[in-house]
Amino acid sequence: MLYTTGLATMTIGGMIWFIEVQGVKNKLTQFFDVFGKNPLFIFVLSGILPRFLGLFRIPDGLADDGTKKYIDAFGWFYKYVCAQVPGIPEVGSFAYSLCF
Repeated sequence: MLYTTGLATMTIGGMIWFIEVQGVKNKLTQFFDVFGKNPLFIFVLSGILPRFLGLFRIPDGLADDGTKKYIDAFGWFYKYVCAQVPGIPEVGSFAYSLCF
């Protein structure tokens, strides 16, 4: 927790120095400007988006008893995108955690 908090503090400090002190304003920094002024929107979105994606059921083959199996969007993304990353399984898990 202390490590990631330190990284977040250094990142936001660097962004404030780069955008506000150095005065760099372009399309890339506009993204941070817009969402930096609306942190409540980001917080609400972080709660709504997983619940919304959890509503989708994607067919995923057949179960042992012959019935259809379903998987949610997060499970599909892990199984068919992140788990396919070459290397040990932990690499795919790490890729999944970076995405979300």
